[in-house]
Amino acid sequence: MRDLLPPEMRAFRRVEDAFRAAAQRWGYGEVRTPTLEGYGLLTEAGALTPEMLSRVYSFLDWDGWSGERVVLRPDSTVPVARAVAENALALPARLFYVQSSFRFSATGADSETWQCGLEYIGAGQLLADIEVAAIGFEVLDSVVPGSALYLSHAGFARGVVELLESAGISVPSEIGDAITAHGLQALADITKSVPAASTIVELAGRPSADVALLANIAAVAGDTSRRLTAAIEESATIAAALQASGRAVILDVGLSPDFGYYTGPIFEFRRDGRLWGRGGRYELAPSLGGHSATGLGLDATALASAVPADGTLSSIVAVVPARPNDFGRAIEVARTLHRNDIPAALLAAPAESSAMTVVVRDGVMEAHTPEGVVQIETLDRLLPLLFQFK
Repeated sequence: MRDLLPPEMRAFRRVEDAFRAAAQRWGYGEVRTPTLEGYGLLTEAGALTPEMLSRVYSFLDWDGWSGERVVLRPDSTVPVARAVAENALALPARLFYVQSSFRFSATGADSETWQCGLEYIGAGQLLADIEVAAIGFEVLDSVVPGSALYLSHAGFARGVVELLESAGISVPSEIGDAITAHGLQALADITKSVPAASTIVELAGRPSADVALLANIAAVAGDTSRRLTAAIEESATIAAALQASGRAVILDVGLSPDFGYYTGPIFEFRRDGRLWGRGGRYELAPSLGGHSATGLGLDATALASAVPADGTLSSIVAVVPARPNDFGRAIEVARTLHRNDIPAALLAAPAESSAMTVVVRDGVMEAHTPEGVVQIETLDRLLPLLFQFK
């Protein structure tokens, strides 16, 4: 966990503002969930793999001596779904948030990460998938233009497992966690004796912008797996819709879902090898309403690092009270500038780094301009002078 200093925060706010504006344009409402959640919420929802659960910050909350086990929020999707269910929000619910999540990292990566997230709960499935992806593109246009969406579907891995089971091959129960972490490549060894499954895994290693890749998988799979059929049809529809709108879509069947709760299309946004965020369709646990939903999480920390950070606010005006009895007038000067969207701050002495300096002495203002010092008796004369040398 680390501090974000003013230059980094300016970059972060640029990302946040772009995200918030795009989400609101699409009719999403902002939510914020507690930093602490009950540990049982995550286990009941089945949202995190055992490996991820081992990385959460958990402890006993002795408030009221109940001793309930709680966690620092490791992900925002389940807490937002809980908020929808507990508060009986009307469906479909379009929600967005900007908040941090906490997961222990043994690799030196940040344990606190900031996320700009969307959850579209209880809508038509393909409609939600396409809308959420479109919003992601719109946000990235403002921050890192030229990003592409890499598209897959949870049904590809589940369909290959169906092919294996229909061929009489027992699939270990722990294979699901391996698929979550590594995608279809986790099945490479176990599929060698089943040609159709092996070919699909091989095709999964060849990402392509051409939807013909899906036709090839369909030809190999035939009609032996309804999950594969659904995955192919839905992926083709989403890819065609986004490509028709001028977006770059790469079909990446071997994409690892990262989270075990995805049940439909899954996608990542990338540019030049950098990952900006991921999302997909999931089904909520019955305790959370059992609805279908689509979510997106953009990595605000990574995106902010891609925004050039400036060191100072170069346009700030320094207001310098010459004596203690000039403080009141100096504050009045600063307030007038602020009302006209001009950044200004009180300084003890003129500063070369300021865009302009206004010295207040016995109620009279001295504006230090590039052409010299100009005395000003009223605020009405100060503003035109500032705009002249802006």
